[in-house]
Amino acid sequence: MACPQVVTGSEFLVRTLAHLDCQAQTIGSFGFQSLAERGSLAGIVLGALLAVFIGLYAIRLLFGPGDEPRDLVNAVLKVGIVLTMAISWPAWRTVAYDTVLYGPAEVAAAIMPSTLPDPRDGFAQRLQNLDTGFATLTVVGSGRGPADTRNDAPVNSFAAVAMDDQTAFGWGRSLYLATTIGSLAALRLAGGLLLALAPLFAGLMLFDLTRGIFSGWLRGLALVALGSLGMTVLLSVQLAVTEPWLADVVQRRTSGLPTPTAPTEMLALTLAFAIATASVLFVLGKVAFQQALSAGRPALARIAAERATREPAQTVQSSRTLMPVHSRAVAISESVAASVRRETVTADRARSIGALVTSPAAGPAGRVAPAEPLGSGYRRTSRRDARSQRTRDERP
Repeated sequence: MACPQVVTGSEFLVRTLAHLDCQAQTIGSFGFQSLAERGSLAGIVLGALLAVFIGLYAIRLLFGPGDEPRDLVNAVLKVGIVLTMAISWPAWRTVAYDTVLYGPAEVAAAIMPSTLPDPRDGFAQRLQNLDTGFATLTVVGSGRGPADTRNDAPVNSFAAVAMDDQTAFGWGRSLYLATTIGSLAALRLAGGLLLALAPLFAGLMLFDLTRGIFSGWLRGLALVALGSLGMTVLLSVQLAVTEPWLADVVQRRTSGLPTPTAPTEMLALTLAFAIATASVLFVLGKVAFQQALSAGRPALARIAAERATREPAQTVQSSRTLMPVHSRAVAISESVAASVRRETVTADRARSIGALVTSPAAGPAGRVAPAEPLGSGYRRTSRRDARSQRTRDERP
């Protein structure tokens, strides 16, 4: 497919963006289909990786411990995902190609308010119109010069108000074109290249040793998608800010009024959005590469390993424990020693209780009467008898 040629003049920016977009789409689709063909280098490498993976897994099943059904299902899913990514162009186009290249514009149109321009309807042409307005201002200037004197003001009354017209307008338009073309070209071409290399990177997902490279490639695609979304929103905001300003400046110059601050304002606007573009791409890159995907053990195994590092290891002996056997003499001596210890403890406790029990009547010197034996307190001193017993005893 022939891409549109880049020409100078009023169609420079729109044709350049169309050409870059065409090149990205061609690289992504044609490159993928070329690498996915039967007999290609990528197909041979992928077949070798699949053979090694299946062979190692078969050896593991034969000589290793029995795997859980979950591990077997994960292995089958890996092989299915790899084959889908590396061979099936219709599935890859639906899942990744359209999502990376066309999805950001759809998402941007859904999240942006109605006050911002729709990125799906003449967006590139509006960017071109903005560049045309900048070129017009560069030609007509701000209206200051030797003939511009009012109220007997000095000839150089505008000299200290703004920068030189040609310098400010020239740098402002150059920054605008370089920022717009450079950011979109980097994102679109990087996305097309990463999409084209999918058959080569798909097989790297099978092994733990190379899964980090596959994760990096996948995060690169995520960065392209997020960056395209961020650039679409940023350019829409730039159009919403700059178009009214440019229309006002052009109207003033058409009416013959000077605009001495226009060069500085134009340079400030383009430089500010250039800085914003670099900042947005940096932040989105940090988001895409912040949390690395797991390239090793599953999540549950990783959590168990972290818990094991925090808790002390506990050894559980599964073998039969042998009980020590004492001789008869040792058993008798231990029994006698235990009996002596019990009698000693009982005697000490009895003496302690006897010392705590005191008599209610104390001597004149405050001496405490000796304690009664345990259980002898509150004993009856009178004889208890009944009337029938007394009558019987008194009977002759």
